[in-house]
Amino acid sequence: MEEKFEKNILKKKLFEKKDKLLLAISGGVDSVVLAHLLNKLNYKFDLVHCNFNLRAKESKLDEQFCLKTAKQLKVKIFIKQFKLEEYCKKHKISIQMAARDLRYEWFSELLKIQSYSYLLTAHHSDDLVETIFINLLRGTGIKGLKGISEKKDDIIRPLLIFNKQEIELFAKKQKINFRLDKSNLNTKYERNLLRLEIIPKLKKRHPQLEQTFLKNTEHFIQEASIVEDYLKHKYKKLVSTNSNSLKINKHLLNEETHKETIINFILKPFNFNETQEKNLINSISKKFNTGKGFLSQTHQLIIDRDYLIIKPIHKEIQNTLYINSINELKHIPDIAFSKTKKINKPKKNELYISEKDLIFPIQVRTKKIGDQFIPFGMNVFKLISKIYKDEKLNAFEKTNTKLLINGNNDIIWIIGLRSDQRYKIDKQTDLIKLTFSAK
Repeated sequence: MEEKFEKNILKKKLFEKKDKLLLAISGGVDSVVLAHLLNKLNYKFDLVHCNFNLRAKESKLDEQFCLKTAKQLKVKIFIKQFKLEEYCKKHKISIQMAARDLRYEWFSELLKIQSYSYLLTAHHSDDLVETIFINLLRGTGIKGLKGISEKKDDIIRPLLIFNKQEIELFAKKQKINFRLDKSNLNTKYERNLLRLEIIPKLKKRHPQLEQTFLKNTEHFIQEASIVEDYLKHKYKKLVSTNSNSLKINKHLLNEETHKETIINFILKPFNFNETQEKNLINSISKKFNTGKGFLSQTHQLIIDRDYLIIKPIHKEIQNTLYINSINELKHIPDIAFSKTKKINKPKKNELYISEKDLIFPIQVRTKKIGDQFIPFGMNVFKLISKIYKDEKLNAFEKTNTKLLINGNNDIIWIIGLRSDQRYKIDKQTDLIKLTFSAK
């Protein structure tokens, strides 16, 4: 096993003797065997162990065993305890997902801080088979068929060419001690059910199951790469971004033959589910769904006239801001306040107003049903909602545009858009200038 292990490392240039390696160790047979292989072949490595405290006394014994192994191999070990249940509740995710997120976040920090070349994990070919089956059940598509990569970025899995039986046999021959995790025997977990019941039955008919999957993943990786290149090309064609939103060209998307796959690729980082994606595709093919919205845990998507607009969900800013004096005008978010005695031709994002026309307290708030004012240059009232429509504001802009309300309830300014005719400047003296800067 040692010879095959090192030959594979050299052949595929996974890492070198000069590299500083960090090995994630659980105390189980796979990671302990990997530690002993690295030690026997004189690679430079340290250990890292996560204690999630899920099995009370057993978790503590795992930690102690890993400390003992590090001492035996004369290497450094990093150990961290995690409050997993709190993290699950806060982020509303499963224990398995939370454990993965937390450990890889910590591993990444250690790689940078301690200047390690690579992180090693002890995944083997049985893990590869299980992962592909799980991905198929989850509907992850061709990308999921790649299973587990032997080397990706700074993570390397050098045991992927071995199966579980080979690893256990090596441990037995070399008299290597390790810890048994009894939770791995519980078939209520999907992976354990596959490992203990389903895959063994398949292997009776297909003894070379792991080798077959390894060969197939090489093809799947290449094919997935081709598909990803195609989708990245479509992304560039359909998507535009700015600092706080992403726009998908609705009309160009409708022309695509594979729009379901394309929209899945674009929306994946924003946590929309499969049902939402299907409803979205149905909605954009119809003419009268402008303004319809979809919410994920992290983002909001609005169907606009020409675009699908995606923005992160932020906590609502205080609905109404009250301004009690001239000096407090400088506290309006995104507004620059100054006093002046001269007026230049105002831009769309500027308001000039006489101090004597202000009645405190002044409000800054979003539109309410029935709000109206007299737009500058006109002599009749007009609904704010009609102004928004004339200005072709999308749903996000309608929600976020604020109004400056005088103490007598007059709307002085649709901030950044239009001012009220009633507050037109007659004399250039004791003026206030407000300048809106949109983020």
